[in-house]
Amino acid sequence: MADMALQELNTIDRDTLMERMARELPHISGEMGTTPIGIAYRTGLDKERMGLLVSGRRKMKWSEYMSILFVLWDDDRGREMVEEKGLFPEALKNAMKVNRNAHGES
Repeated sequence: MADMALQELNTIDRDTLMERMARELPHISGEMGTTPIGIAYRTGLDKERMGLLVSGRRKMKWSEYMSILFVLWDDDRGREMVEEKGLFPEALKNAMKVNRNAHGES
């Protein structure tokens, strides 16, 4: 099962997900009652960097995508919007379950 989940992860088009996240973030954050800058604060991203990402002047890094995704996922409305827009694909969810369970208890 672990191998299959990780193989699925390799099929994810990260560039498309990151572009869509940047494009959708103003709308999603607005639905959450905040702004992309408010999301930046919660992720630790620099507000100037966030401005460049949502304006399309800079390409998002995968680590930035994941940070933003988890901030959105931690909010009920954000989670709803992420699901609605397909920004957290099942392949990624499955791979994360595998990775989380791959670490033995200390």
